Amino acid sequence: MSLPWIIVVTLAGVGAGTGLCLWLMWQAHEVETSAWIFEHILCPIVRILVLLLIVSQIYPAIDGQDSSLEFWRVLSSQGQFNHLVNLLFFGGLALSFIPLLSHPVIALPLQSLFTVALVFHWQHAASGISLLPSFATVIKILVYMTLAYFATREISVPLSRWLDRRLAIDGSIRLLSDAIYLLLQIPVILIYAGHLKQQLP
Repeated sequence: MSLPWIIVVTLAGVGAGTGLCLWLMWQAHEVETSAWIFEHILCPIVRILVLLLIVSQIYPAIDGQDSSLEFWRVLSSQGQFNHLVNLLFFGGLALSFIPLLSHPVIALPLQSLFTVALVFHWQHAASGISLLPSFATVIKILVYMTLAYFATREISVPLSRWLDRRLAIDGSIRLLSDAIYLLLQIPVILIYAGHLKQQLP
């Protein structure tokens, strides 16, 4: 798949997911219970689905496929899709209790890399390829995550303040930060995908 197509699909998915969550928050901003459900259950599930869409677009880079059909075929076999969504949801919930790992600049890359690694394992279980990233791969990802953190902070803070005033809600900063970090997952996934591709025969 071409990089422009990946970017277009990612922008569309992130825009639709973020727009849906903002609309839900706006609808429920006067009902505290509903707002909590949307913020902590529905929106994280939407974020996971968007993340899977992004990963599906980049995953073909590992084995040279022209489409994401193989990715979805692996997930559709033996209920793997539900299994992966549950793992990502409860894994994200567990990360939220760990101060450092709960930040989306760390949590989203962990979820992205876990998704790629798990689907790759299901597809190439008999190959014996190591899923652990090399030292060079880890360094590249950490440097990129640091740059992504500062870029996202500069963009999301003023934009969230404007949205909070515009929609009369509170807390859009997390949604906007997640949206930007989701967009910035492309290089993280590409770096790890390249590491896995090098090990394929």
